[in-house]
Amino acid sequence: MRAQGRRRLMVLLAVVGTLASLGGYKLLEMSSAFSVDSVTVSGAPPLLQRQIQSAVQTAAGGHSLLTLDRSAIAARVEQYPYVRSVTVDRAFPHTLAVTVQIEQPAVAATVGKTAYLVSPDGRVLEQRQAVPARLPTLALPSGTTLIVGRQSGDANLRAALAVLAQMPAGFRGAVGRVTALTAHSGVIAALVGRHIQLRLGTPTDLGLKLQVVQRVMHHITRSQRSELAFIDVSAPSRPAYGLRSTLPSTGG
Repeated sequence: MRAQGRRRLMVLLAVVGTLASLGGYKLLEMSSAFSVDSVTVSGAPPLLQRQIQSAVQTAAGGHSLLTLDRSAIAARVEQYPYVRSVTVDRAFPHTLAVTVQIEQPAVAATVGKTAYLVSPDGRVLEQRQAVPARLPTLALPSGTTLIVGRQSGDANLRAALAVLAQMPAGFRGAVGRVTALTAHSGVIAALVGRHIQLRLGTPTDLGLKLQVVQRVMHHITRSQRSELAFIDVSAPSRPAYGLRSTLPSTGG
């Protein structure tokens, strides 16, 4: 009987302790003990960092770290076009820590006089009037619609991004920097430097075609390189190249 009584007492004490804990936690939720009064943002450039910090402070300021919906905050931050991923952590007692990973533009797609910076996966990051010098360009037909913050399904743009994504290691050192791309009617080409055109044909087997470009370049002498006009790997098993000095004249 005494053993039974002790067990009942222990169960009762456990229940009372649990209720007290829950009540205490509820009181902490309702109090200002863990209210958000500071937001830190890391991983973003200064301007975007300030924008994210302001938006999160507006959404989370004064709320308790214990009850804050971090997934809703993350979803809010992911609306910024340059944000690829985000994590939101609680830094007790009063700080919300936001860490972001940023997209990097791969190409500048131009429609008329307007340029759009586009990420490697086709997300339109920003609209510009001038094209950054470091980015390859792609001229798209007039009337092409690109929307900042959204993925583009444009076939020409996708083909250009596929070329850039499948470049083998050491391509820039062996061949040069791609400065522009052209895509139309299911055919893709790239410009290296100012005068070497890479004729890639249809956007298939691009990795193989670009490897063949590298191999062809190894057989071109330094003097020929300055005269190189094109490398044609549209049929990668039968590559060809042409020199500007041997191309037929188009003058009148």
